[in-house]
Amino acid sequence: MKLVWALGGSFAGISGDRMYASYVRNGSSGLWLALERWGLDGTMLLALLGVFLLWGLVRPWGQVFPRWTLPLRGRRVPRWLPLAPALLGAATLAPYGVVGVGYLGLCTAGVTRIRLGEFAGEQSALEVAWVGMCGFAGYGVALAVAARSYWRRTGARAAEVG
Repeated sequence: MKLVWALGGSFAGISGDRMYASYVRNGSSGLWLALERWGLDGTMLLALLGVFLLWGLVRPWGQVFPRWTLPLRGRRVPRWLPLAPALLGAATLAPYGVVGVGYLGLCTAGVTRIRLGEFAGEQSALEVAWVGMCGFAGYGVALAVAARSYWRRTGARAAEVG
């Protein structure tokens, strides 16, 4: 959704230009606005960084620096390096996303109403909110699962076995 907007397309009745105008109106930084003009949404770039973190938690190069990290290659990755952001992300994104999905379920069922913000109608606001909240919930839960796996694989007993 953010990539569509950053590339100038429309999603849920909002064009990329209108989204850019809202960033300007809300006081976004010059760097953020420049990235948007180049078709690079800042939150999308942060999501890519998060995917890199997830891969590092489940792949071997998350435990031993790979050869493309020239000065560090072959050394063990300090256990806290991937676990700190993973646990922080899981502790914030999973509850936020899960509670948000619950709230959106209530909005969709008509129990409560969603705030429209920049959107012309409730349906458009719900479309964008569902995309965002499912993304936050899914990523937060994935981080929790991957961090637990990494924690177990790199713990004291795992080091003794390896």
